[in-house]
Amino acid sequence: MDFLECKICHIHYDEEEHRPRNAPCGHEFCTVCISALIKDSLFVCPKCRQKNRINVANDMPVNFGLIDVIRAFKSKSINSAKETDPKVSGATNDEVCIVHCKELTHWCYKCQFSICKECLESHITIAGCSTTTAQKAIEDMKEKHLKNVDMALKTFQQDTKYLSFRIQQLHDEKQDHLEKAEKCDEEVKNIFNSIEQGKNLKERLLESNKLLNEPTSPLTFSEKIKVANQRKQILHAWSVKNVERDTPAGLLKTLEEEKGVYTEIVVNGEKKRAKLSRHQGSVHLNPFLKQAVPDGCIMPFDRIKKMIPETPLVFVELSLFGAVKGKAYIRLDKQLPNIRDHVLHIVTGQQGPTLIGVKFDNYSRNYMRTIPLPSCVMKLTLDSNKISIGKSGEVLGHFADGYLQFIFFCFGTKDFGSSCPVLGYIEKGINIVQECHDRYRSLMISNCGLVIEQE
Repeated sequence: MDFLECKICHIHYDEEEHRPRNAPCGHEFCTVCISALIKDSLFVCPKCRQKNRINVANDMPVNFGLIDVIRAFKSKSINSAKETDPKVSGATNDEVCIVHCKELTHWCYKCQFSICKECLESHITIAGCSTTTAQKAIEDMKEKHLKNVDMALKTFQQDTKYLSFRIQQLHDEKQDHLEKAEKCDEEVKNIFNSIEQGKNLKERLLESNKLLNEPTSPLTFSEKIKVANQRKQILHAWSVKNVERDTPAGLLKTLEEEKGVYTEIVVNGEKKRAKLSRHQGSVHLNPFLKQAVPDGCIMPFDRIKKMIPETPLVFVELSLFGAVKGKAYIRLDKQLPNIRDHVLHIVTGQQGPTLIGVKFDNYSRNYMRTIPLPSCVMKLTLDSNKISIGKSGEVLGHFADGYLQFIFFCFGTKDFGSSCPVLGYIEKGINIVQECHDRYRSLMISNCGLVIEQE
């Protein structure tokens, strides 16, 4: 029954999207096809090629006569199917083709509706449509649905696992914060106790001063000695209590409790500050720079100087092509104290210049040499004639004709024959120096400093 279907898409007319409409030329098409053919308010009839000025498909009149025929045919077909066709006996309207009164045995993936065998013959000619049996369509839908369910379950399991991990992580962080808060409360309590003890000790000391210094004091000489000894014990106990942190272990503990700890010096009337940081169980003193730091985080440098041994351990951080390769730790030689102090000053920046930014300008198969180290106000003289026939792991300086001409770091990667004063020995990181040996022109010192070692 071709008169019940659109002559363009071959889909049967209905009372919704595919309503039959009469073009001005007399030909009829469904609403969907008419809308698709309207371009720039112009409809060209695909049958007679007549051009008609139409803005939208709804401007064309509906063929209600044809709709009445469809309604009557649909009603008659359903009643006939209920009486004569045992295959569709008891079936609902959705289970029977409204045109052929046949069982809906096939499915179109594109149009997303069921069709009978007779509709299938004309439907398969529509471009882009893909059909299959109803049973196969149900199995495909079931399989697709099961895959979606499996995927949703996996996603749910992953999300649940992550959220459980995150909850535990937040719980641990909460516990850490609570423990830190308890430590802070305990430290605040200890500080207040120390302040109160200090006030009491101060009063006792003032009283003892009065008893010892007043000419009219009623104390005898032996009693004054006793008071003086008590005063000495009080001062000793108080000093011991407050110098607990003036040790490498105490300094390391301070860094564990404080986010930022700095020390300060004055160079040519200007304040310079160096940051203290933890690294592998030791404290690193970074170079002194002109920088603003938070209040209450500055330790006197005199307290830190007491922790520097006679043979200090310094570090230089090597960067290749702008990327940090690692640190070389150098133990300065105690037999050249003047040169040792100079190297220590330019590593920490106490005299102004530092090693940061120093590049390498010469090398042999056995060593690498930096450009001359920055000069400072110290007068460089050779303290002794301790020289070495260069060995692997040694850091040497330039020495000629009995005088120290200038200092640079000469990193010995292998044994070599030059005779130079020994500045120090690489205790750790010789492998990094050897690794950078062949690419020395792109190598520079990106950081340096002093290591405050644990006792």
